[in-house]
Amino acid sequence: MHTLEQANDSFYKLFETADIDGMSALWANTDEAWCTHPGWPTIFGWEKIRVSFEQIFSGPELPQFLTSNIRFHGDEQTAWVFVEENLLGSSLSAVAAVNVFKNHQGVWNMVGHQAAPLIPDLDLSAD
Repeated sequence: MHTLEQANDSFYKLFETADIDGMSALWANTDEAWCTHPGWPTIFGWEKIRVSFEQIFSGPELPQFLTSNIRFHGDEQTAWVFVEENLLGSSLSAVAAVNVFKNHQGVWNMVGHQAAPLIPDLDLSAD
């Protein structure tokens, strides 16, 4: 049994180490799973999501994440995590992500991930 926080942390560790087998164990291996990488169309079903991670992992440089502004929401069965992903290295950028998990017999499996670029210094004042 692991906590929601551990499941979310493991997503980024698995991503940084290109661990496709670990990703397969973390993700719900069903057609219910969905993923939207920044700039990509939404991918449905674990098999296609797996291929997307294999493509990312075969790139010239694996992403490194510095996560911030992490917020956990939900209940004992379904939860989502808001996180800002600060990507380090040559792909220096920041995205806002939502990771969705379902608890199956005490194990949090990822069912969804969506990430979108952040606009730096956006003024949201009411003036």
